[in-house]
Amino acid sequence: MSALLGWHSLGRLLIVVALLGIYFAATPLGARLLLQPLEDRYPPLLHPLHGDSAPQAIVVLGGGEIVNPDRPVPEMANARTLMRLQAAAALAQQVDLPVVPSGGAPSFGAPSEAATMAALLRDSFHIDNPIWLEGKSYNTAANAKDSAALLRQHDIRRIYLVTSAVHMPRAMAWFRHYGLLPTPVPCDYRMGQATPLSWQSWLPRAIYEEISSEAMHEYAGLLWYRWRTGQF
Repeated sequence: MSALLGWHSLGRLLIVVALLGIYFAATPLGARLLLQPLEDRYPPLLHPLHGDSAPQAIVVLGGGEIVNPDRPVPEMANARTLMRLQAAAALAQQVDLPVVPSGGAPSFGAPSEAATMAALLRDSFHIDNPIWLEGKSYNTAANAKDSAALLRQHDIRRIYLVTSAVHMPRAMAWFRHYGLLPTPVPCDYRMGQATPLSWQSWLPRAIYEEISSEAMHEYAGLLWYRWRTGQF
């Protein structure tokens, strides 16, 4: 009987801990504590690099699409992809380098995400730089592997790498793993500058739960990277 009561007490304790964790992750303070180490890993790129060690291409990673077969244009870039394209386009307007949109098809038979991104770069951002599509990849590791294979055909290793700031540590790890020399161009920051602690720092909201979930996804992805590459 005492053992059974002990298990019940442990169960109740785990439930309380889980609920407190969910609550804390949904607060501005909790979300920032999870997000900031990822977003602050690499500073923003203020000016393009010059000289012999300057990058030779711009690689921009897709962040997902919204697929709705009932629309005239069934595949549309989501907000995350648009923010990355905006950053890549701003950089491309300053440097005469090829742009490599990277991302595979969201569903069988659909155009690749890279093709959607290329159309937006041409039609919405008015980029006339050369565009080389990498339209096979389905995750960050494949983005890196397939982009590296494409760039090797042009004898290119040094690149600008454009992706969301929270995603940049994992993306940099994989692109370096496949032999590229990336210069990070983080964008799409999820939270603004930190503000002093107040009672509002403890108010839960769904948006902060989403941010915390995204940060935890990146931490899990970094652990997966270390396991796959034998760095444990």
